[in-house]
Amino acid sequence: MPAIRRLMREDWLATAKKILVQSGVDDIKIDRLAKRLKVTRGSFYWHFRSRSDLLSAILKDWEVRNQVEISQIQDRWAETGPDLNEVSAIWLGEDPDFQAQDLAIRSWGRKAPPVAQAVHRIDEAWIDLFSQLYRQDGYDADQSLVRARIAYFHQVGYYALALREDLDTRIRLAPIFYEALTGKKPGKSFDDVIARIRTQKRSREAKP
Repeated sequence: MPAIRRLMREDWLATAKKILVQSGVDDIKIDRLAKRLKVTRGSFYWHFRSRSDLLSAILKDWEVRNQVEISQIQDRWAETGPDLNEVSAIWLGEDPDFQAQDLAIRSWGRKAPPVAQAVHRIDEAWIDLFSQLYRQDGYDADQSLVRARIAYFHQVGYYALALREDLDTRIRLAPIFYEALTGKKPGKSFDDVIARIRTQKRSREAKP
């Protein structure tokens, strides 16, 4: 008989995130999670103190992922200078599950002030990042802020509208978006990003 795998903290988090996306935060209940995972409630308390602890972990997971992406872009810009290339790479390679989670977190924030504050912090961090890009291109503070908001809201809009657009279409349109958002045609480094995304796509499709 194969050994039974003990549930980990990540299993509870993953299932709770699915419920958040499917039906909202109010449906994240310990009994419902235990039923889905086919375990008793007691298993939950090995990993979390309470339902509130679980919800805090979901929010923290979302915040940290955004913070990591911002840090990666800043590290890259420290070497190459600000450009939209690495941001485009993240957007094009974004996990659809994370996109759905992002929208669910924002919906949750409409009725939970602490969540709304976290969303605001992340949004401001992204907009500040984009502002660096536009200031580098010579725009003043107000122009940089407005352009940064347009660039960021463009991507949030993709999540909110749940556009049914496959990756090949997004890749085809990406250079046009790049020019619309920056006022410049993409260069060789942008082509390298697109090639990398295509390679990653082929690799995913080749997996059994």
